[in-house]
Amino acid sequence: MNAAAAAMAALGAPMGPAPPPWPMLREELDIHPAGRNRDGSPAWHLSDPVRNQFFRIGWLEFEILQHWDLGEAGLIADTIAATTTLQPEPEDVLEFAMFLKQQQLLRSATPKRVTSLGHWLLQNYLFIRVPLVRPERFLRNALPYIRWMFTARFLVATLFAAVLGLIFAARQWDVVQANLRGALTWDGVFAFAGALVFSKCWHEFGHAFMATKHGVRVGHMGVALLVMWPMAYTDTGESWKLERSQKRLAIASAGVMAELVLAAWCTLLWSFAPDGNFRNALFFLGTTAWVLTIAVNASPFMRFDGYFILADALDFPGLHERAGRWAKRWVRRTFLGIEDPRPDAVSKSFAAFLTGFAFTTWLYRITLFVGIAVVVYHAFFKAMGLILFLVEIVTFVVKPMQYEARVWWHRRAEIRWPVARRWLVGLGLVALVVLVPWSASIKSDGLVESGFEQPVFTPYPAQMDKVLVHEGQSVKRGDTLFELSSPAPQDEGAKADALRDAYESAARGASALDRDGVAKQVVADRMAEQYDAQKLASAAELRRLRVVAVADGVVRDLDETLRAGSWVSTSTRMATVVGGTRWRVEALVSEADRARLTLGSEATVFAKGAATPLHGTVVTIDNGALEHLPGMALAKERGGPIPLNPTAPPKELRPASVWYRVRVEGEGATGVTSEQLATVHLTGKRESLARRWIDSTLLILLQQTGLGKDG
Repeated sequence: MNAAAAAMAALGAPMGPAPPPWPMLREELDIHPAGRNRDGSPAWHLSDPVRNQFFRIGWLEFEILQHWDLGEAGLIADTIAATTTLQPEPEDVLEFAMFLKQQQLLRSATPKRVTSLGHWLLQNYLFIRVPLVRPERFLRNALPYIRWMFTARFLVATLFAAVLGLIFAARQWDVVQANLRGALTWDGVFAFAGALVFSKCWHEFGHAFMATKHGVRVGHMGVALLVMWPMAYTDTGESWKLERSQKRLAIASAGVMAELVLAAWCTLLWSFAPDGNFRNALFFLGTTAWVLTIAVNASPFMRFDGYFILADALDFPGLHERAGRWAKRWVRRTFLGIEDPRPDAVSKSFAAFLTGFAFTTWLYRITLFVGIAVVVYHAFFKAMGLILFLVEIVTFVVKPMQYEARVWWHRRAEIRWPVARRWLVGLGLVALVVLVPWSASIKSDGLVESGFEQPVFTPYPAQMDKVLVHEGQSVKRGDTLFELSSPAPQDEGAKADALRDAYESAARGASALDRDGVAKQVVADRMAEQYDAQKLASAAELRRLRVVAVADGVVRDLDETLRAGSWVSTSTRMATVVGGTRWRVEALVSEADRARLTLGSEATVFAKGAATPLHGTVVTIDNGALEHLPGMALAKERGGPIPLNPTAPPKELRPASVWYRVRVEGEGATGVTSEQLATVHLTGKRESLARRWIDSTLLILLQQTGLGKDG
């Protein structure tokens, strides 16, 4: 089947010897001059007033429409070739006829199928327009009173006000920050919402008045629902009738300019206004206009003002659709070797820009709509968020891929298989890397410290006699660290010694007594032995005041206030002896990584500032999530890697995410003498790069469908 036959079949013409009926154009269609294209060729706009849409066509399409009544593709092509310098083929005429049918510009005897409300919402929920008012008469009557706002003198004054207002606001930055913090309250949220409504209405009136100034009819104004989110809109669709792109650019940028004007004067007035409700209103209006104008309306990747500004600045209508055709051409040529004709007569550099712009637009849209679905999922009810997510994936990923796959299948004879095989091999290698469980490494953050630690305290209140160590000093087992003295053990020892002597004397004298002498001697001997034991205990207590190291190590955290003659309480830590060759690490891992770990897993620890790594094993794995960080050094607010929960006081060290503690211990050639931040590489069960995404997706599906609950 050749191209002409395929086109006729697509138009619904019967195959066979009988001449097919030629389709008729809709009567309400109209054609308007549209200046020239980027290559200098003439252009026209084909208008559909019923749907308020227009299509930019070139010279060949214009000539085809002029000779449409001839009623046959070959005759139309021959007539155009005879009367112009163009040399079209019948296939060109049939392809344009197919385009007209796809865009519903031909008469159709087939009645339009009635769809249900649910199906319509599913197809159109991403962007729904609800017209509310027809402002044409009001705009024309009010325009003379605001023409001064379109003058160069007012724009210069606004620019001066913007610069001056920003300077004054910068000089009061502490006040700006305080107002922003106050905006986080419920009152601030409602105030921002009110300011948003006002600034958006102001924005739309900017479009409406600029369109009226240039003679463009504003059909209606109303509310548009972008993924069910309300926003104001103005119908300036008839601006395509303007032949000069500069006028269309002025209408497209009028909303942004109106908001910038509002932001400039509100910022300047806020700098001088007295405290009160009026000053607060100026602040909310100014910040809303500045931020949302730059962040939302200036984006060219959605059909907001930024898109129309860019399209009119480039004088390239239908920027998204035409850029999309360039991106599809690049994909087909790069991956399949299919050579499509150039969609537009543009330079090589501009074609590269259009291709990159299309890919960026696709990525931006899927990110934006999935982000909106995630917000709905967390902020409202999860079922709706899940439905939105699935609909957006189907709309922006599955359906375009299905359409493109059908094109590839129908054009499979044009595929250059050496090119396709090369990319298939590359895709297979990527799948191999992503799906095969290669990696067993788990990276985490933690604190490494010595495995031995001797906190040094006095057994009871005592007086310092000697401090025999200094900070950082290395000590051996049995070395004396401090010598203290206390009168209580000495007095108790002297008292026990005197009582023991007294009872020994009493025991010797009791044996000479006739009556009960032996019994008294036994009692005296027992009492003498008791006080002898008490004396030995007092001596042992005195020896406890000679504090020694119980193992080799280094003196850390020495109390610098200790001096000879000072008194030390039992709650005072005089120093800490750390050392030995053993060390331990408290590492933090996520829930998914914790499931991959087992006791005895190998670990490599890279302490901050250390030249050589430490090697150890996992000895404990917590079953419960961590409520507080094991050390202040881990907190991001103190220079560590773990962010704290902003809703909890910083002193609680409550992490913002869910972490599980894993303890690693080991022994090295040199000891760890101080607590340090460390990066820990753990060895767990092998996992592919895609496994975590798959597990997370399945978990969400199980949670939302209820299949994961016990019956």
